Amino acid sequence: MSHAPRSGAAIFFDVLTDLGVEYLFGHTGGAVIPLHVELNRRMRRRDPAPKFILCRQEGGAGHAAEGYARTSGRVGVAIATSGPGATNLATPIADAYKDSIPTLFITGQVPSAAIGTDAFQEVDTVGFTRPISKHNYLIKDVRDLEWVLREAYALATRGRPGPVVVDICKDVQLAQTSRDPSGQNPPRIRHREPIAFDPVKADAILAALAAAERPVVKAGGGVIHANAAAALRAFAERFSVPVTTTFNALGALPFELPHNLGMPGMHGTIPANYALRDADLILSLGGRFDDRVAVKGFATGKRIAHVDIDPSEIDKTIATDLHLVAELGDFFEHALTTGQAADHADWLARIAHWREQMPKPYGRSEYIKPQAVVEIISELTAGDATLVTGVGQHQMWSAQYYRFRRPRQWISSGGLGTMGFGLPAAIGAWFADPVHPLVLIDGDGSFQMNIQELGTLVANRIPLKIFVLNNSFLGMVRQWEDMMDEGHHYETCLARDASCDPDCMDLDQTCRRQIPNLTGLKYVYPRLKTQRIKHPKDLREGVAQALAEPGPVLVDVWVDKAENVIPMVRPGHRLDQMIES
Repeated sequence: MSHAPRSGAAIFFDVLTDLGVEYLFGHTGGAVIPLHVELNRRMRRRDPAPKFILCRQEGGAGHAAEGYARTSGRVGVAIATSGPGATNLATPIADAYKDSIPTLFITGQVPSAAIGTDAFQEVDTVGFTRPISKHNYLIKDVRDLEWVLREAYALATRGRPGPVVVDICKDVQLAQTSRDPSGQNPPRIRHREPIAFDPVKADAILAALAAAERPVVKAGGGVIHANAAAALRAFAERFSVPVTTTFNALGALPFELPHNLGMPGMHGTIPANYALRDADLILSLGGRFDDRVAVKGFATGKRIAHVDIDPSEIDKTIATDLHLVAELGDFFEHALTTGQAADHADWLARIAHWREQMPKPYGRSEYIKPQAVVEIISELTAGDATLVTGVGQHQMWSAQYYRFRRPRQWISSGGLGTMGFGLPAAIGAWFADPVHPLVLIDGDGSFQMNIQELGTLVANRIPLKIFVLNNSFLGMVRQWEDMMDEGHHYETCLARDASCDPDCMDLDQTCRRQIPNLTGLKYVYPRLKTQRIKHPKDLREGVAQALAEPGPVLVDVWVDKAENVIPMVRPGHRLDQMIES
């Protein structure tokens, strides 16, 4: 084996290649030039190396890495320069942290000798990412680079997944070090004893589940992370228990499964919220009790059981009667091999009646209903598309009306609720899975927040089908303003310009100023096709036409501006106060 010296940049790519990293989503800049030079040299030599995907802004690169990770289950990697490059990654880092997405964020840093001098484009990346990352590192010695990269990559997936940040000084990237062990610092000793699986606690939970009259499983995103969707289905059928799949767990059970109640919470389905309302036992599997689901009075009069890999989630917001810290795979294996079972036929019959309103029927009008757009997309893709969304009303309609069939097909920002997530995340999703149809449902407000990534889309010839549900509003905020704040939605109207009355509060269906004109984007981004659908009679044909196109398509769908997301549990209210119409 050659012990010829290697640069830090060479070590960087040797390690990532060895770890099997396929793609780097990023943007360049002064503090990461040595990494890009090394990558370019390897490309010219035809040496193995990850493929670099040039995004148009660092935030877009971070969300693309998230989309890749959410779709593939592998670590998504993003890279940016120091200073503003690093700070532009703050939102995707926080987004990945809230949703437990296995990601690795690499940032350049000023030379180690300049740290603390307020150098050009210097920012304390470790400091500002500490509360929004699973762990972070500052590398000032090239001899630490290899072990840190390997540990960071492993840490992103170990236990509860999450984002890890590695900040690398520019002189480290340039420094030379020997290949032999004497040229590398040994890994630091970091060891936490794993919590042993407790079969007694597991059996107590299973016994409580069997004894309950009206049990409900609340399956969280941990089911997806653990690749345990098939085991969840077998568990639900063995113990004859209905399952609510939280926002991050959509797709864990196929829509048609009688045990599947869909998404619970603020904009959850009627059967999911009714079941949680009337349950005598709620078993949470791989999910936290966030405020959008665990609403006021959530646990009153119920027994709560919780299985999670993260001990910090136990009793954090909702007190449990029974709990188990364990990997879901271990829990399901135990449950399905002990011979235990249960029968809740009467409860499931009651559930079946509620499922008749899943999804909830909606009215028709002279304007396109956004629910109809999602339903038609679902039908024409046979519920098998990788479905990506931005954040807003369109996101909730997508969660409610798309008939999911498989895990990792729902790519959306949950805990942080990041507008602008959709387009770059869809780009990352395509690199993870170019086989399934790829659809982005976005809102006209959310879409504009990272619209520059259309450049990345067309440059890489990604066949994404984009449907913008255009209501000329920041729709979810408008809905809250109309329902709870007397209709003061001046700042939420996206059609407003200098000619409007300054105190206008009207919700005028005919006011359709296009800022921007989405169909005109075909003149700006080569190979992007655009079309507009304005009338209900043209909807099905227009959606089918877009889906049939071989390349990227943007469809501007003018939807009913007054449509609200229903059901809704307003903040501070109980499940039995759910608004249904």
